Amino acid sequence: MQEKSSSVEPGPIFWATRKWPNSISDVIRSRRQRMLSIHRSRLNIGRYSMTGTNSHSASPKKRPPASEIAGLTMSAGLAALAEGSLTCERWTEACLERIEQRNADVKAWIHVAADAALARARNFDKHGRARELDGVPLGIKDTIDTADMPTERGDPEIFPNRRPGVDAPVVAQCRDLGMNILGKNTVSLHATVLPGPCRNPHDIERTPSASSAGSGASVADFQVPISLGTQTAGSIIRPSAYNGAVGFKPTLDVIPYVGIRTYGRPLDVVGPICRSVEDVTRFMNVYTGDPRFGTDIPDIASLRVSVWRTKDVASMEPESRAIFEENLEKLRSAGAKVSDITMPEIFDDIGDVQDLVGDYDIARHYADIKKYHSHRIDQRLIDQINTGEGYTSAQYAEALDTADRCRREFVRLADDFDVLVMPSTLGEAPLATSTGSNAFIRIWSLLHNPAINLPVSRSRSGLPIGLQVIGVVKEDPKLLYWARAIEQALGNTAHDL
Repeated sequence: MQEKSSSVEPGPIFWATRKWPNSISDVIRSRRQRMLSIHRSRLNIGRYSMTGTNSHSASPKKRPPASEIAGLTMSAGLAALAEGSLTCERWTEACLERIEQRNADVKAWIHVAADAALARARNFDKHGRARELDGVPLGIKDTIDTADMPTERGDPEIFPNRRPGVDAPVVAQCRDLGMNILGKNTVSLHATVLPGPCRNPHDIERTPSASSAGSGASVADFQVPISLGTQTAGSIIRPSAYNGAVGFKPTLDVIPYVGIRTYGRPLDVVGPICRSVEDVTRFMNVYTGDPRFGTDIPDIASLRVSVWRTKDVASMEPESRAIFEENLEKLRSAGAKVSDITMPEIFDDIGDVQDLVGDYDIARHYADIKKYHSHRIDQRLIDQINTGEGYTSAQYAEALDTADRCRREFVRLADDFDVLVMPSTLGEAPLATSTGSNAFIRIWSLLHNPAINLPVSRSRSGLPIGLQVIGVVKEDPKLLYWARAIEQALGNTAHDL
């Protein structure tokens, strides 16, 4: 395999019940309507695509099966290493063979450092494994700086062969933990909601979603057991949902967001994408050193689940909505206490508030790119930057204040439930001309709540359908604790072809 693979989104009670100020709400809606009209004329792309419906209805051709070793989860691979039935070199080889078999179609990797990865694996085998994660193959999203590999940030024309010279702290720590980095995962165009070269491994005519597309696709396609992605609006949860993986968005700054392409500092998060909740929990335990990230599976009869049906439920594909309801019934049958929740009025427009914050920030972080490289960037990104430039600092501050009020209210409401559940997406992955909608996801990026996608179902056409489980800010271990119980009750389709 060659070293380089080319690349072929007055008091607390008063404020908690208060709605977003009408004047600013009107500003948001008028700007969104203008953006909607622009984007619908340009293939109805990204977050502005409010349904997942598309004309491609035929069942996709089944992808080729992976080898038994490539199909191992991180935890299963570590168990095999511990018992001596697997070597680090063979695990790395199996992943590299799968990448070589599939990357021409899926395009989940922009750079593969095969020789270096094999050399590290052989070194582990020769000198012995000393750390828990020694030898675990790992992918890194190509917006995260790596000292020994290019980081082109989804903009190879603007940052060709960019060499940061130093690892992002999350990369440095993963190396210190013994993880074996195979290469850099492909990101979407400009690392935004615009479609890029990566494709959905279940159907290459479908989208793998937005910026963490390669991370989600590579894990779901058995090319690597774990990859690091990032999320500003929906780019951990949505790629995991569309591709069929377990993607975890931690509370803001549980993993430091440094040395990574910045979109919106109040929104940006880095987190793992794996194929089981056990793997996510194990990674978080070792990475953070927090013993509360344990692997016990609780009794689901003790679980209190609240279901928030936002206004966007009406836009869901009928099949996906029916699957969501079926999964709620399965949880009830398993013994969980499941009930609907009505959120206070302040939550009604929280998705619009997130859009304002995201657009305001991206206009500032991408200002130089617009100024010096406007001829190299898509007009749709310029439109978004222009929208963000139109917001005032006062409107931005009010948006952040509203998010703070919602966070406080969520903590109060959480006395009555252990987790909140919602659909992850409006439906199955749409065609690759769109990255889909983040309607159910972007809320939690703004509010900083930890969230996880569980790949619990498949549509009639065989495409993954995810369930999103949300916890309380800074209670990430508790969320993963209950996610294990939900995964056990509903199953995990990440291992299915």
